[in-house]
Amino acid sequence: MKLFFILALLLFSSMQVFAQDQNNMPQAVVEKSIYGVQTGFLGAWLYNESRLTNEFTLRSQVGFDFRIEGVSQFESAGPNDVFYGILHISLEPRWYYNLDKRMKKGKTIDRNSGNFLALFIAGHFDDISFSNNDRIRSLDQIKFIPKWGIRRTTGKHISYEAGIGFGYERYLNGTALNNAGGVFASGSKGNFSADIHLRVGFDL
Repeated sequence: MKLFFILALLLFSSMQVFAQDQNNMPQAVVEKSIYGVQTGFLGAWLYNESRLTNEFTLRSQVGFDFRIEGVSQFESAGPNDVFYGILHISLEPRWYYNLDKRMKKGKTIDRNSGNFLALFIAGHFDDISFSNNDRIRSLDQIKFIPKWGIRRTTGKHISYEAGIGFGYERYLNGTALNNAGGVFASGSKGNFSADIHLRVGFDL
């Protein structure tokens, strides 16, 4: 019986020490606010990412998305051999779901280095665009895309991101270029949309 009480006391003491160590561990928390500039495939953007809770942020972004040789991430029509840029404005709530896990493994979470789930909400507006050919046009449109992504940093200022998602894009105006065919002449109100990004940036 005496041995039992000794073992129980040792177990209780060990649990107390473990609980105290857990309480003394730094808590995984996203950065209060990050400003930066990023560039990637077909675009350049300024952004801010602000803390909502320990694991949630709101990313706001403004910049230009580009179309080159007919390749872009927005609906457009016109000559394929011209350059076209269109205003991009977006909001993106993010959940960094593995910060605690990264900390326990001794990995950095500086400047929100982690994996995230997000809802990407982006708008493109043809009235604020530029091109070397006036025959190229775009529909005003807004996208709603659930995404998965990763964000990592190196050094004091360099960051890089990758992400992928699939959702829906809604056309906001009645623009119809009948001679362009496709979605411009179809009268469609929206369409399936995919978003894939790979970016490198400089955090201010």
